[in-house]
Amino acid sequence: MLRSLFGRGKKNRRQTPAGPPPDESIRAARVGDVLTLTGMSLEYEYRPFYIERIHRYASPSDTWYELLCVDGDTRLWIDWSDGDDLLITMTPDDGPSGLNRTGLSEDDLIQLDEEHSIDNYVTIDGDNYHYRTSSEATFYRDNRGPGESFYHWDFIREPGDWTLSITKREGRPFEAVFSEVISPERITLYKGDRPTP
Repeated sequence: MLRSLFGRGKKNRRQTPAGPPPDESIRAARVGDVLTLTGMSLEYEYRPFYIERIHRYASPSDTWYELLCVDGDTRLWIDWSDGDDLLITMTPDDGPSGLNRTGLSEDDLIQLDEEHSIDNYVTIDGDNYHYRTSSEATFYRDNRGPGESFYHWDFIREPGDWTLSITKREGRPFEAVFSEVISPERITLYKGDRPTP
């Protein structure tokens, strides 16, 4: 899914989650909660990541959320959307790539958008990324405010284990982000010190 890489935070919150039993549904995540990941690379395995921010995105056909998760200097973005199926992706905070990384041009994206066909795909480093959708969407920082409009294209790698999201905001270059798809069972959510609204 899409990334707009905002936020800063270097506080070390390595304490082990304690308190009530975990609520394992990513849908229940709030700022101040802590989540852990399993079945991932050793760099992230069982580390407690503090949810520092939650952004919301909305398009005519979908709504999805972006969680900034922090453990010391390590930052991850966890996105989830709850359409026909719950789709969760994880992206290290390495920043986006330019459009050249995908081998696509602006004209290619315009054509994909006009054809709007899930039969279309692009090949990147020998892997096929199938077109899923493209549309205008709105970004709501911290799930508040009037929102900021942008255009996005979403693709999924043929085995279904990685996604590619390309975004275009007014006055900014195209940005491409590759994210790993993770199953809901790999995430455990602990209720933390949630700020009062």
